Amino acid sequence: MYPKRVAIVAEWLTWRGGGESVLDELLEIYPEAKLFTTVYNAEKLPEYKKYDVKTSFLQKIPFVNKKHQLVPPLLLKAIESLDLNGFDLIISLSSAIGKGIKKPVGSVHVCYCHTPMRYVWQSEIDNRLTKIPFGKYFINYLKQWDLKTNLGVDFFIANSANTSQRIKKFYKRESTVINPPVKIIKTANCKKKNFYLCLGRLIPYKRIDLAVQAFNENGEELLIAGDGPELRNLKKIAKKNIKFLGRVSNKQKYQLIRETKALIFPGEEDFGIVPVEAISQATPVIAYARGGAKEILKDGITGILFESQDKESIAEALKRFERTKFKSELLVEEAKKFSSDIFQIKIKKFIKNI
Repeated sequence: MYPKRVAIVAEWLTWRGGGESVLDELLEIYPEAKLFTTVYNAEKLPEYKKYDVKTSFLQKIPFVNKKHQLVPPLLLKAIESLDLNGFDLIISLSSAIGKGIKKPVGSVHVCYCHTPMRYVWQSEIDNRLTKIPFGKYFINYLKQWDLKTNLGVDFFIANSANTSQRIKKFYKRESTVINPPVKIIKTANCKKKNFYLCLGRLIPYKRIDLAVQAFNENGEELLIAGDGPELRNLKKIAKKNIKFLGRVSNKQKYQLIRETKALIFPGEEDFGIVPVEAISQATPVIAYARGGAKEILKDGITGILFESQDKESIAEALKRFERTKFKSELLVEEAKKFSSDIFQIKIKKFIKNI
């Protein structure tokens, strides 16, 4: 397929997460593409202003455009309301609602799936909806919506083998695995400092609380860079050896990654951009051996994997880490498998062959 008119659909553009790396590369592949989303915060993400972002009715509602995730029913309507008529190819990016666009007749819809709705299909990992009144009934409604909108997707791309397996399990669909891209930034060698690092959004399923518990007991210095709803709870339980840096810039992020002894990654992620960013800077990762981390990391070579998601396993992994010698060149070489160049080659080949 050689599309003339391309639409790229992001679920929402209100903060920068790992998923935006995929969006950036797609916009580089298709610079003339039109960018659609339900709601856009230009102050937080000014880099997308040049694309004349097309938004839904949510953009005009003052409260909702900043707290959109508090109103899931409106989000479903918002993604369905986007006018995508006239496009040969529509690429949706989906971790919740993205694939729910209304596909016009004659268009091809490719969904790049970061994960099937986690809080619907894996509430044992992400239980946010089970805590609200009538949450069980809303989950059932979302499941039906998710299954119905799955039928509007012509082709699925999964961000990992882990996600591909869940697409097969929940949607009964095949998918092609194309890992997200990571910009491999070449930097000068940096002397490691005596601290460990957690980095990312502070939300429950990331399980930063387990890292805090482990470091409360061992007394080692742990820096936590990021913001989110778990910040207050984490600060309450953290001892003085644990410092909270808040949200950091991209430059600060890479500086921290280069200087830390190791990145601590205790959650189960569908893929996980941050571990790749870490090994690209010759920094090992101590991670829970589930999800994307198991695909990205090689135990004893690019990091240390632990099997049980608890503070005791993290403590034991830290001891293993201290006994293990890592070769910087091997870490960086592994990271190159996830480079932007490789991602673009795979996407172009995939689209050409459909």
